[in-house]
Amino acid sequence: MKSSDDSRIGRVNACNALIETIGSCGRAFFRSKSSDKFARFELEESGRLWFVDDYSQKRIYMNNTGHPWVGFSHGGTLRDLVATLSQHIRTGEPARLNLGPWPQWVCGGDLWGYGPEAMERVRRHARELGLAPVADASPEEALETHTEPAPSP
Repeated sequence: MKSSDDSRIGRVNACNALIETIGSCGRAFFRSKSSDKFARFELEESGRLWFVDDYSQKRIYMNNTGHPWVGFSHGGTLRDLVATLSQHIRTGEPARLNLGPWPQWVCGGDLWGYGPEAMERVRRHARELGLAPVADASPEEALETHTEPAPSP
């Protein structure tokens, strides 16, 4: 196996560890309560990247995230998170995760409905895994860093 494959496997493992943290606290996104299974990324030897949904257990091909995600049982916010993590796995580029904190006008500052302690646990683990910036930004700065730049004239 090439070293680039080894680093992709390391990124898959880091992203799966973050998914387990997300599923182990708060509202337990990415964990099926009925089967107690977590969602996960899988990397085939051929290099194909898949996301396995926790609830449906369907595999969703991640190398082209523009297609319909048949079997994905979560909403758009979590779909964006999975797409960001899959891009990080495929390219090795830093993941641009926005895990809050959010300003009060964004869902009362609790976009996921996890509560402050659970979201801090998710943020802390993401930082430990190298998936999020080390320094916390203010809620307003966090939103600014994740907006698209204005098109140049």
